[in-house]
Amino acid sequence: MHIIADENIPFVKAAFSTLGAVDVLPGRHITRADLQTADMLLVRSVTKVNQALLAGTSVKFIGTATIGYDHIDLNYLQQHHIGFANAPGSNANSAAEYVISALLIVVQQRDFDLTQKTVGIIGCGNVGSRVLQKLKALGMQCLVYDPPLQAKQPTAYDFVDLDTVLTTDILTLHVPLEKQGEHPTYQLVNKEFLAKLHNDAILINTARGDVVDEPALLDALEKRPNLSVVLDVWPQEPNINPKLLEKVILATPHIAGYSFDGKVLGTQMIYQAVCNYFRLTPHWQLKDFLPDPPLKSLVFTNTIADSAAIFKAVMACYDIRQDDAKLRLITQQKQIGAFFDHLRKHYPLRREFSCVTIDVPSEKQQLAIWLRGLGFKVCEIS
Repeated sequence: MHIIADENIPFVKAAFSTLGAVDVLPGRHITRADLQTADMLLVRSVTKVNQALLAGTSVKFIGTATIGYDHIDLNYLQQHHIGFANAPGSNANSAAEYVISALLIVVQQRDFDLTQKTVGIIGCGNVGSRVLQKLKALGMQCLVYDPPLQAKQPTAYDFVDLDTVLTTDILTLHVPLEKQGEHPTYQLVNKEFLAKLHNDAILINTARGDVVDEPALLDALEKRPNLSVVLDVWPQEPNINPKLLEKVILATPHIAGYSFDGKVLGTQMIYQAVCNYFRLTPHWQLKDFLPDPPLKSLVFTNTIADSAAIFKAVMACYDIRQDDAKLRLITQQKQIGAFFDHLRKHYPLRREFSCVTIDVPSEKQQLAIWLRGLGFKVCEIS
């Protein structure tokens, strides 16, 4: 079996070489010529998989090691009997932890009490539901807007309409990119959407770049300097707009879901799906390849305030400011797109909160509850 894979899928050679010959390529530059003799194509979100890429090739299966699949033409795959699998939920926890890190940084910059703010979650699937869980664990009031989910599971959450969710202090977007259908999300964040936000609202987008109308957002940021925007995804990736970069409070190169744990889980999920599809016996196990996390434990004493302890714990695992600082160097580059992709390809090891055990004095019951709610392992000590 001949397998072509995005070089940014972790352990892809180690895993899939148990099934055949693996050639890895830059995901954005995989061409139809590369696939002439391939039985399988494994991608991440940067590869557009459609008729232009697949026509005339021998590809029998497509796997994407991502939650989303708007970069895949599923109709074409079905019409040509090409198997497909994605990795739903694989990097959802990573993206949720990104939102927590971003919010704690904005709290520090703007000096407000996070528990006094309301959060609007637009899209409450794999990622949004984890964001909701973590924020509610911190005692925050959250409103959910998700018409497709509401239609399927009307009692799953206390759903609100769009106008209501836009009254919240903080908005975080977790929707797929949909250009058609009853509830399109393409340029959902447009002039009318932005006009309904509070002047000091916080908007976070870790969904897809084209969920935002870029000219409308730029105009809003020009006229309303107290509007705080955090962007991980951008229109026209990888050739992002430096003017928009300059205006947002935190900026990262589409890496919200790039925790090491999330990426390797994506590999594991599509590996298992391939084995099931071709009726092959799995010979690769993720647990044999995971390295030890760089941070295993933290110790807090009675002298630290609860809010300071939460901030320290989150930043010790993932401080979004480091990714923000690296992306802002893009304005010094001649090739913006190449630098954006370079940051993604060479993204440093980032492990999730669950890798860290935190010792907390038994008297700090509330802190222990909050840390567990965020996903940390907590050991109460006397």
